[in-house]
Amino acid sequence: FEGQFALQIHDYNPGIAPSGLFWTIRIPDESVKIDLDDATASMDFRNLETRDFHDFLNTAQRGPSVPADVSFRIRWSGVKARVKLRDTTNQFAGNFIEDTATIGWSSHQEGFKFVSSTSTSLFAEIGRERNGVFFHDH
Repeated sequence: FEGQFALQIHDYNPGIAPSGLFWTIRIPDESVKIDLDDATASMDFRNLETRDFHDFLNTAQRGPSVPADVSFRIRWSGVKARVKLRDTTNQFAGNFIEDTATIGWSSHQEGFKFVSSTSTSLFAEIGRERNGVFFHDH
């Protein structure tokens, strides 16, 4: 295993679903708050039970893992630009706010704990979109 993954020592994720879906889970609705009128959003959850598979290759091979938990706190705010898109060919429409996000996260497992510093993104976006069968709703 070469390149950027060669130095990887942790890969926190819920495993690969039978459908092949990975890196994706449902989080509680109350963990997400969005106010597009105020151009803000947040996502907070603590102590989400997950697994540490060590590296992506081990995850992809459904290899061994150890129990772990992770916590995230993300805040979107500020308005760099408002963007309205409508693509009738691909049946996609949306109103988006380009902004920034601040992110902090931590992980914990037996014998190891990590707490990030808070970082700020160069680009972030929140908004509302419609596609497919929902495209013609508005």
